[in-house]
Amino acid sequence: MAQLGPIRVQKGFESLAEALTEQILTGKIKSGELLPNERELGEVSGLSRGSVREALRVLEAQGLVSTKLGRNGGRVASPAAHDTFQRSIGFFIRGQRISLSVMMETVEVLEPNLAQLAAKNRDDEDIARLREASKKLRATTTPVRFVTANLRWHSEMAKASHNPLLLAIHDSFGPELLNPRIAGFISEEIRASVVHAVERIELAIVEGDAEAARRRMARLVHAYRASVEAATARSAAAKGS
Repeated sequence: MAQLGPIRVQKGFESLAEALTEQILTGKIKSGELLPNERELGEVSGLSRGSVREALRVLEAQGLVSTKLGRNGGRVASPAAHDTFQRSIGFFIRGQRISLSVMMETVEVLEPNLAQLAAKNRDDEDIARLREASKKLRATTTPVRFVTANLRWHSEMAKASHNPLLLAIHDSFGPELLNPRIAGFISEEIRASVVHAVERIELAIVEGDAEAARRRMARLVHAYRASVEAATARSAAAKGS
């Protein structure tokens, strides 16, 4: 005898949302193109205005549609953007209460490979942005600003990889790693060592030495993770005493 479970019948608005999603993601509805209005979508799909609105709300929540105001306004297609992906990862990190240690571990896996790709794929504009970011990093003296400037340099390094998927994953950690607690862990000694390491990684990227960039970045993120985890342990021990 066949074993069957409950069969879920898809609602009309879900079917419409899926159909529109597919057309946006495949480019049949181009980025920036106005979608048909609610009345037109209702006529084509045979759904009520309420169901059409519900489908459009789903697309807006997914970041696939935005509302354009004005005389010629309406719903505009906006295929999954960088910031949409970042928000999703950010929600996952916060919702699952992903620890700082796990995030640092992920960065330790990701960044050496990004540095390697950056050395292979960087162009003149990437090099200029990296140098500007490292210049600001060297000029920064306060812990909070240093963390921000450091993350900016790492983001520019990730951009130089020219891998949009890895870049989106990498930049998703930024808001969480900007947690004010981390700033307290950044001593002058750590700042000086980070700046020195960044300069050496940047040099390898500029020279196109992919293996040196990967190796130097691996050392930097491993040492940085160790220092942050040690500071976290000391802070926890102090609170417990």
